[in-house]
Amino acid sequence: MFYGWKISILAMGGNFMLQGATIYCMNAFMEPLCEQNGWTRMGINLSLGIAALLGQLTMPAAAAIAERHSLRLLMAAGALAGGLATCGMGLTGDIRLFTVFLVIVWVASQFCGGVVANALMANWFSHFRGVAFGLANAGVSLSGLILPACCYLLIENYGLTTAFLVTGFFTCLLCPLSWLIVRRSPQILNLHPDGRKHEPRRPKKRENGQRTSGLFKEPALWQIGLAFGFALMCASGIISQLKPRFSDLGIDGQTGIALAALSAGMATLAKFVWGWLCDKLEPLLASRLLLLFCFCSMLLLWLPPSLVSLACFAFCFTAFTGGLWVVLPAVTAHYFGSANFLVAYKLVSIFILLRCMSFPVMGISHEILGNYSLADAMFAGLFLAAFILMLLLKPEKAAEKTGRRHLR
Repeated sequence: MFYGWKISILAMGGNFMLQGATIYCMNAFMEPLCEQNGWTRMGINLSLGIAALLGQLTMPAAAAIAERHSLRLLMAAGALAGGLATCGMGLTGDIRLFTVFLVIVWVASQFCGGVVANALMANWFSHFRGVAFGLANAGVSLSGLILPACCYLLIENYGLTTAFLVTGFFTCLLCPLSWLIVRRSPQILNLHPDGRKHEPRRPKKRENGQRTSGLFKEPALWQIGLAFGFALMCASGIISQLKPRFSDLGIDGQTGIALAALSAGMATLAKFVWGWLCDKLEPLLASRLLLLFCFCSMLLLWLPPSLVSLACFAFCFTAFTGGLWVVLPAVTAHYFGSANFLVAYKLVSIFILLRCMSFPVMGISHEILGNYSLADAMFAGLFLAAFILMLLLKPEKAAEKTGRRHLR
């Protein structure tokens, strides 16, 4: 096995334990947290919004730090900090302290997984970059398939605190693994990207690194940033609370968590599919198709409410939104070139701050109407706006003219 795939699998583990814990696991934790501590969904959603805001503010900072410091050290430190903070979430009944721990987990997810994982994939792969991004980011959705169900069973049998402690313990195990496995680039081990026998041919356009100020002035960066900022905002809000939607229909907890887990399974498969499409098609075309399908899936929410219609929406929605975190880095590398990936990704990540607004929007909608219909209408409009922004992007200005990067 090419060594880069081992790093991809480790990155998938980081996203599995940390990115998944901040979004998908709320399907299992939200209602027990309300019952045990007397909190409200609005209160937890505000905590999620604050954690998302501060965690996403770390995203451009993490990209800047990753440019200058050891990726191995960053991965290991992120795993340790995130694991300990996850344990802390289960040991406090104070929502303010819970929010602090949640912030630490969200910040740590950008280092053990997140930004650092994407930087590693950009370094280790060229022809198979889309698939590598898909494998690394599949951990987020795979987490939704497995972790909420495991946490639900732990809560039912051993209590809420035990569920948090077990999750935190396994997250900490990623610390020594990261230190042993991670290397910044294949050249350190006398290897080449994709496992080739020599270095791949570099695109002629934008071969040299660009300054941050120069990239920030490009309209294309704003279009990509806003489009994916809107899309990830919508996806995060809806995915984090699929199980409560089923509960609002009167569906029992085990059925609701099972359906939410199956939806996450769809998102896991989607990451591989959209990663493969980014390698076979131009990533820009793949991004347009993805955002159009995301908008169309939102229309399913206007079907008469029932178990079948909601399950159909959940499966279709996650099958498309599951590709967002794969297509985003692929489009960034394709449009600005691999030499500019970290700089461009750092700037694009500023727009991902919009993601943190999804949780207050969900909480306010439920507080006012007792359901999420107000948030759903807003999210449908944002998906349409994201699609239009990517449609206006000019393909001829991309650094890599084609997504068909043949092995040489």
